[in-house]
Amino acid sequence: MAASSRVGRCLNTDISMTLVKYIKVQKMNRKILKDNLKRPGTRALIVEEFCRDKVVLDIGCVHHDVENADKDSWLHRAIVSVAAETLGVDYLEKEVEALVKCGYKMVVGDVNKPLTINRQFDVIVVGNLIEHLSCFEGLLDNLRRLLKPDGIVLISTANPFFREQYFFSALKNDIIVNPEHTCWIDPVTLDQLCRRFGLATVEVRWIKEGWLLSSAIFNGERQTIDTFTGRWIFHSIPGMLERFASFFLELAYRLPLQRGRQLRVQKRYGESLGRYLVLRLKGVFVDIWWVLRRSVIPTSDINRYELYMSVLKPTKNAEVE
Repeated sequence: MAASSRVGRCLNTDISMTLVKYIKVQKMNRKILKDNLKRPGTRALIVEEFCRDKVVLDIGCVHHDVENADKDSWLHRAIVSVAAETLGVDYLEKEVEALVKCGYKMVVGDVNKPLTINRQFDVIVVGNLIEHLSCFEGLLDNLRRLLKPDGIVLISTANPFFREQYFFSALKNDIIVNPEHTCWIDPVTLDQLCRRFGLATVEVRWIKEGWLLSSAIFNGERQTIDTFTGRWIFHSIPGMLERFASFFLELAYRLPLQRGRQLRVQKRYGESLGRYLVLRLKGVFVDIWWVLRRSVIPTSDINRYELYMSVLKPTKNAEVE
C-alpha cells in the first residue's frame, strides 16, 4: 500500500480545498498558550482540580507497568482520590487484571479501536499516551463519542521545545527519547489535530516535573539510562579511579540510617550502587556548570517545561464533515 493511501485511511479525510480553508480559519488563540507559563503545576494537582467530584475515564491508566501503582507519581491514583467515579482503560491485560484485584475499576481496551464502553464521562484523561500512537483517529473518535457535551478532555504529552531536550542533542549530538514514542506534538499542533475531531483547546497547563540535563548527559556507550524506569545500566568495566571513588561514596552513603529512598536505591542498583553514586556526583558538577552556562543562552518560559497538559472541550465549529 502506498504511503499516501495509508495516510488517507488513517485520517479518514481528503486533502481538499474545504480542509485547507478550515485550517486557515480555525486557529488556536495564542494567548491560551502563554496564560499559565508563570503558574506551572504537577500533573497530579492539575488532574485533581479538573476531576474532583466528576465521573472520569482514564485512558492508558496502567502507565507501562503495574509496579508504577506503588509510586506517588501514578496519575490514576490521584484521579481516584478525588473523582466521584473513575473507570480506567488500558490494553495491558495482565496489568489491568492485577489492578482490578487491588480494587481499581478498570477494563481492557485498545484506544485504536472503538472502546466497548456504553456511557459518557464528565472528564476523560489521556496522560502521556498520544505520543505512543501510530494513528490518532481511533483515540480521537473515542474521545468524541465518550465525552459528555459539556465535558472536558485532558491530554498531556512532552513539550518538543523543552530546553534540556534540545541541549542534550546539542552537546551529545544524539537524541534521548522513550523508544516507544512515535512523535512529538506541541500544544498548537495538538489543537489543530483535535479540531478535526470536534475538540478545541481552551487552556494549556504547564507541568513543572521534568528531568535535568545532569540526569541524562552521561548516557552513552559506557552506560545507558532506561527511559522507562530511570535506572542506569552499566556496560563497561569501571576504571581504577572510578572504583576508588565508588568505594568511598558507597561507604558514605551507607552511614545514615537505612531508610526510605536509600533502601530503594540500594535494592535497585545492588553491586552497581557505587557506580551510580559516581554518576550522581559528576551530575552535581554538571548542574553547577549548566546553571552558569544557561545564564548566557537565550531561552523563554515555554522552554522550561518538559510536559504540558491541554484542556479541550467539544466544539461544533471544529468539526469537518
